[in-house]
Amino acid sequence: MRIERMRWSPASTGSARTRSLGLLAAGGLILLSGCDLGVSNPALIEETDLDTSNAVPAIVNGALGSFGIATTINGGGGIYSASAVLSGELVHSGSWVPVREISEGIPNNESPENQSHWGNTSQARWQAEDAAAKVQGLVSDPTSNQWVALAQVYAGFTNRIMGEMFCDAVIDGGPRQIHTAFSERAVTYFGDAAQTAQAGGHANLRLAALAGRAQARLMLGQVDQAVADASQVPTNFVYAHVHSENSTSEHNGVHNWAFRGDNGFQYSVWGTEFAGYGRDSFNPGAGGDPRVGFRSVNAAGNNQVGGDNRRPVWRAEKYPLRNSSIPLAKGTEMRLIEAEALLRSGNVPGAVGKINEVRAHHGLSSASAATPAEGWALLVRERGIELWLEGRRLGDLRRWGQDGTTSPFAQVQVVGRVATGQPATADPTRNVQDGDPFCLRVSTNEIFSNPNLFTNPPR
Repeated sequence: MRIERMRWSPASTGSARTRSLGLLAAGGLILLSGCDLGVSNPALIEETDLDTSNAVPAIVNGALGSFGIATTINGGGGIYSASAVLSGELVHSGSWVPVREISEGIPNNESPENQSHWGNTSQARWQAEDAAAKVQGLVSDPTSNQWVALAQVYAGFTNRIMGEMFCDAVIDGGPRQIHTAFSERAVTYFGDAAQTAQAGGHANLRLAALAGRAQARLMLGQVDQAVADASQVPTNFVYAHVHSENSTSEHNGVHNWAFRGDNGFQYSVWGTEFAGYGRDSFNPGAGGDPRVGFRSVNAAGNNQVGGDNRRPVWRAEKYPLRNSSIPLAKGTEMRLIEAEALLRSGNVPGAVGKINEVRAHHGLSSASAATPAEGWALLVRERGIELWLEGRRLGDLRRWGQDGTTSPFAQVQVVGRVATGQPATADPTRNVQDGDPFCLRVSTNEIFSNPNLFTNPPR
């Protein structure tokens, strides 16, 4: 699918003409009369211009474009990259202070980079929700239309992501809510999408909606309902967000930042648990899981350090191209949801069987676990590997960390602060659960401009 970006806003209904009331010249204010200095902006699109069925593809694809920007482009590689360093999938190896703060477990909400995490994701959510509502009034078959279902699916995924990643929910200028308010909205949108797709015979969108709803329900602790959705999704199913070479805003930003090393090699696999799990393409004979591919040297075969001139750069190879797609939902994850439910019911052999279905799908040997503790350790590792750099680890570790049964298995160590004056190998590790906070924060732009937050601001 080719992604076309188009932006619109309720504020765009004002006049396209701007009138100059005066100008400052020769040290004095000269007021001009009898002259129309109005300027028309030929690029401005009024919201009413979109009230036609011909605009439907642009409206929906515009929402998809904003989703890609929020997840992988702005703010140092989008919220996928930010959540990756907060949850220990990557380590900061550059010189950007806001990214380093997140990597050290102390995300702020004031820097332009971190402001953009909330701002761009909120925009993507609003656009997807607005598209889902708007398009229904522009097509002749709103209850079965593919564009309607697609917009509803993306409204679901954007809300699902916000529920997993952000500390609090604030919706359209409203009050502070618990972060899972986004997850509840995701369940609703995915349910609408599944119904629309079912009515129209759009099989892939229906499966994407069911898989997305299973993800959101898992975040809400609705394990049985999550399994009911997951069981309908085949193991080989993948629904991905498409990136492209069309423009920089459509690139896979995780590739740009974690593989190409744009902006001074800000991210590295070095210093993470995944470096121990994965396979180094420079030394494939050493083994490791191919789902976590990285390279410990540069193209010339030499060691390389990041923009901080200290930490080794080990490039993540999961997304080798700027147009590599990023999965939003996979059948393999559905099997892991079923495995988690079986572990919660005490069925360790059944859970291991589901995990091995995933491993067999990738041509990997079977894993084993004999006790509940071994089963949980295996599941936490397998979900981390299977969903690596897909924007999922933060949500998983948050929900596991808040559950007394699973918390002991969600204590992840990753290199954190800098050991000043010493080599990078001396940098101490941190437990990601000690993040202060262990979530991305609502921006100060939102807090200072929303009167509903003045007396009860987000953290």
